[in-house]
Amino acid sequence: MQMNKAISDSLNFLLKEYKRLKKKKEMKKITKPEEEALKKLSSFLGKK
Repeated sequence: MQMNKAISDSLNFLLKEYKRLKKKKEMKKITKPEEEALKKLSSFLGKK
């Protein structure tokens, strides 16, 4: 049961980070490392 919570928490963190980075990109305030992280998260989460 504890493992499921850890996985759920991790996925929630990744989704929040994805949304945060996507918003920064839309506002044109994203750094190169953040853009790389966004690409990797997009790929992992199956987003475009």
